[in-house]
Amino acid sequence: MAESGVPPSAPAAQRVLVGACGMGNGHASRQLNLVSQLQQRGHQVAIVTFGDGIAALDEAFPAHVPIAVPTHHPGGWVAMTPTGIDVSRSADNGRALDPRGDAWNFALCEQVVEQLGGAPDVVLTDYEPASAQIAYMLGSRLVTTEQQSKFLMYHTPDAGGYTRWHEAAKLRYFFPAADHRIASSFFPMEWDRDERYSGELIEPILRPDIPLLVPEVDDTSVVVYLSPYAPLHQDPSGFLAALAEFPQVTFTVFTNWPIDDAPQNVAVSPFDRQKFTEALRSCSAVVSTAGHQLLSECLYLHKPVLALPFDVYEQQFNAMMLEHFGIGMRSDGLSPDVLRTFLAGREEFAARARDLAARRFTGSSAGLLDRIGL
Repeated sequence: MAESGVPPSAPAAQRVLVGACGMGNGHASRQLNLVSQLQQRGHQVAIVTFGDGIAALDEAFPAHVPIAVPTHHPGGWVAMTPTGIDVSRSADNGRALDPRGDAWNFALCEQVVEQLGGAPDVVLTDYEPASAQIAYMLGSRLVTTEQQSKFLMYHTPDAGGYTRWHEAAKLRYFFPAADHRIASSFFPMEWDRDERYSGELIEPILRPDIPLLVPEVDDTSVVVYLSPYAPLHQDPSGFLAALAEFPQVTFTVFTNWPIDDAPQNVAVSPFDRQKFTEALRSCSAVVSTAGHQLLSECLYLHKPVLALPFDVYEQQFNAMMLEHFGIGMRSDGLSPDVLRTFLAGREEFAARARDLAARRFTGSSAGLLDRIGL
């Protein structure tokens, strides 16, 4: 067994289905790490993902992992309010999307069973509902690995006009039961536990290339990431005009939004993981939406962040934590004054990020697969 590279103490090989939400790159980024470890341990792995997750995970591993893609984005039809699910609008959305209801899910399940050569023994899902439904149908052990479950596990305060139930309602609906809930967090959870929901809190799970980076600080370089999954709170021309006020700084903007007539100090690029990683390594700061995975990577590399959060609880809360711990700022839009204040505080933000990173990255994600029997 040692000759095969599998640790002598490893459990018997199992069939493992990994689900990764494909809205954005964060969920798939975490699974790059876990799927690589599962392969190294000799488990048979298949993936359910969609959207951005396909490009991020397809052929990313030494041995190819088959991917099953739902016929539509599970959960994309759910309409939300600041305090939970809007049932009437969600019902209308669901009927318009697919009048067959969940019939497509059985075809997806059939495909996964064919890929694995049998029902999965374990399903690991990162905010991906279809894979969880397969676990419920087939009686597979279900482990949730997203970061949102901490909002079930802790009585977190309101943020940006939203309550924790905005996020918890979706979790209760899509993942009502789990054999083990694992939630990551770039900030410490300093609130009372909600004893109705058990689970394990760990440090952020980073994609494998991040810990290998040797970060540098180029004061003339700032990375901008604009997710395509929600509109800016301001007209793009106003956003670009704010960047143009700082000709001594080069802003590398990663986005799939069409941007015309960018200022001379703005370089626009579609998202490319390798190019983005190198830019992140050497920049002095980041302007971005407030997704947990990118903020975790920035914290690990001690990069200050100016967050422009979406109108959802999780991003509003992440941005609030940036300010609470002094590692960045939040804003509803970008103006020259906001950007000037942020850039002037980069050194102080970076110093506080260094201190918080030492507290958060303690190795609590190491041995995760051992703890769940994989």
